[in-house]
Amino acid sequence: MHLRAPARIFGYAKWMRNNPTKAEELLWSRLRGNQTGYKFRRQHPMSGYVVDFYCHAVKYVIELDGSIHDHTMAQLEDENKDIDLADKGIFVQRFTDEEVLGDIDAVMKRIHETLSMLRKKYLSMDAE
Repeated sequence: MHLRAPARIFGYAKWMRNNPTKAEELLWSRLRGNQTGYKFRRQHPMSGYVVDFYCHAVKYVIELDGSIHDHTMAQLEDENKDIDLADKGIFVQRFTDEEVLGDIDAVMKRIHETLSMLRKKYLSMDAE
């Protein structure tokens, strides 16, 4: 599910996979290999963006925000990205790099809670 991402986004995603931040490395070590019970992709092209982590099974994006996201323009871009993805039925959850590096277990707890909530949502949709 790339939502018609332009070709240049794929190259950028590859570069980002090869140059992860410390927070991305740490979170990926906890998401990779179906450790959560779900398959995640990292630095996944989607529409006009590259999302940090994506789980297609429950349409779930995890974004990590470093200090660059403190700037007003970056915050506006993030807000537009979140709205655009939500309009496409994708749930976006954001964590700061500090949260990931400072307490990965608390972050993973929140991710597991979100996965559970989204799983219930999709199971109830299937039942209808």
